[in-house]
Amino acid sequence: MGGYGSGRYGGRPTSEGCASLVLQTTTFLRAGLRFGLKGTLTLTFDCDGDPFTVTVSIDTTDRHFPFLRFSHPRRSHPPVLEEYQIALLTTLQRYSGVRWWFECPRTGRRAVKLFLPRGGHRFWSRAAYELGYASQREDRMYQAQRQALKVYRALEGEGNWRDGAPSKPKVMRWRTYERLADKLDYYNARFDGGWVVNVSRLLGRR
Repeated sequence: MGGYGSGRYGGRPTSEGCASLVLQTTTFLRAGLRFGLKGTLTLTFDCDGDPFTVTVSIDTTDRHFPFLRFSHPRRSHPPVLEEYQIALLTTLQRYSGVRWWFECPRTGRRAVKLFLPRGGHRFWSRAAYELGYASQREDRMYQAQRQALKVYRALEGEGNWRDGAPSKPKVMRWRTYERLADKLDYYNARFDGGWVVNVSRLLGRR
């Protein structure tokens, strides 16, 4: 297998292209993340068909310095054990409570997701690994198709999104239905336009 950065060419590698393992603050929030905690948990990822275990120690007893301590092998050869600490940050919510963030140990910036790509050693932010977004690699047709499918599902369509808007769902307001139907028509037109551009380029090369 290739290391970090291998895969698709033409721009920055993506999280998906590097088969990144992803940690999210929401994972810890669902587990009850709050001030006053101290304990250890184990996270198991599916890594290229094999289990990849990450041990995380949580300590939020000091409100001024909450942190996570990680222990896991590198995703490279040899798979050396990595042990390191990542600070947790909080910001006040508009009405009440706080929002939790990771502090990327590489950039020092806040992040809600940390990534461990193939060939990587530690969980860092997207910016630290210079990972692009999959959407940045999509051509016009694929972007239009992806958005059209999203709208078609919202309309509870069961056929082909290329056939246009399905009948209005019973519980949906007409105003909402018309807005979504217009969006579907728009993405259909963008898909057609992308097809014309791609064919023109192909014929031009010939």
